[in-house]
Amino acid sequence: MNSNPHIAFNGILNSLEKYPNRVAIIDKNGRSYTYDEYKRHITGARAELVRKGVKKGSKVLVFVPMSMDLYALLQALFSLGATAIFLDPWMKGKKMSSVINQVRPDLLIVTKKIARFSWLLPSTWKLRKWKLDSITPTVEDWIIVDVSDDDNALITFTSGTSGQPKGANRTFSFLYAQASTLEQHLKGTNDGPSVDFTNFPIVGLADFSVGNTVVIPQINLMKIHQANSEEMSKHILASNVTRILVSPSLLKKIIDGLKSNGHGAIQDIVTGGAPISNQLIKTCVQDHPELNFEAIYGSTEAEPICLSTFQNILDSTAHPLDGVYVGIPVIDVSVRIVKSIIGPIDTAYFQSNQLADNSIGEIVVTGNHVNKNYYKNQKAFIAIKIVDDGGLIWHRTGDIGYFKNGHLYLVGRDHRILDDNGSKVYPYPIEQEIEMEFGLTDLGYIKNNRGKFILYVGSVQNVNSDQIKLHIISKGYPCDAVITRSKPLPRDARHKSKLLSEELA
Repeated sequence: MNSNPHIAFNGILNSLEKYPNRVAIIDKNGRSYTYDEYKRHITGARAELVRKGVKKGSKVLVFVPMSMDLYALLQALFSLGATAIFLDPWMKGKKMSSVINQVRPDLLIVTKKIARFSWLLPSTWKLRKWKLDSITPTVEDWIIVDVSDDDNALITFTSGTSGQPKGANRTFSFLYAQASTLEQHLKGTNDGPSVDFTNFPIVGLADFSVGNTVVIPQINLMKIHQANSEEMSKHILASNVTRILVSPSLLKKIIDGLKSNGHGAIQDIVTGGAPISNQLIKTCVQDHPELNFEAIYGSTEAEPICLSTFQNILDSTAHPLDGVYVGIPVIDVSVRIVKSIIGPIDTAYFQSNQLADNSIGEIVVTGNHVNKNYYKNQKAFIAIKIVDDGGLIWHRTGDIGYFKNGHLYLVGRDHRILDDNGSKVYPYPIEQEIEMEFGLTDLGYIKNNRGKFILYVGSVQNVNSDQIKLHIISKGYPCDAVITRSKPLPRDARHKSKLLSEELA
């Protein structure tokens, strides 16, 4: 290895050198791999990538589920100065093919199981492929390729719930900044490293930088709703997990399993990536008072933005019409509230339309771990980024909210702002009010294409619609009808959280 690698490699190199006998990964089958074994897998992956012509600047499309192989491949690609490309697995075929044709990757890495389906994507037919069975561990010296701060390490294309998919660039400086921010919350204790159960690969990479153990969920992460809570909790307990960092949908499954099996060595539970129902938060705090629960607010382009304990969130729901409480910004990010408009925000507008406390607007953020641009997509940059008068790039989250005494609250998404005779109406506060008052969690407050204000309630059989309608009106919100559905309301495929209001209108 070279003597002066990019700072982004310092953490993993330190862990590989200092903790060769410490467990780095426990896979979904319960097999443990030490940091020395992890290093040999990285070396083996690297050797095969070189044989397949991967070098600095190569673009490699990776279709490999969370596993030892995935983590080894990522470290190997980074060490070669190559760029890993991730596509949201929920992305539809046409969008996926469009992205692949745009990126024109030099190599496709795909498991043999997934390779059987690649014929459905003509865009992959002519790509050079590595049909991965397993990585052969290797012991040999290798040199980390010199990279700059601005070289791309990872590009993540999300499914694009509105418009075309956007590829968020994660440069080496970005990865370092994100890992550094996460490390403040991932470090172990004086008793040793943390054993972290997570379905977030980025969290896993940060874990390796501080010498923690990463436990990989044994479930199909594409089908969390089918996960067996009992089996998952047994995997967690058998792995002596001390901390859980998962999405809210997975957390609900885990909490259900811990009810009957206990919490073992678990001390901390962190969730994020999607809104968390107050019912789930209440269940966690009441049923497991001995555990520390924390929520992260962020996005693909900026993670984390804010942190909050579950107890603070519960305390805030004493006044549900204040909106959804997401906490205090982390020290590595700057957050502003800007008067919301449709269309791009230029420098002049940004400088003159920043709002004070208790004023509602769009949440915009900047920081070293906030994405600065998109892969070959100037249109997305213009729409979603802001350049201030000092040249600093800010990211528009699309979330609408406000600050109160330094604490951030959300009231809706930019595309869900409703108009009531010239007055803006925001959905989150009244949805939260109804959740707290009536115990309903699958809610969507919209204005339909006939100009009627409707509260949709999903996943229910019988509710008192008239009572709910009167309650909404009593809180000062317009409501023409409450409509119930026995099936869940339509939401995005990835997190099952963002309401697809156009399908209800």
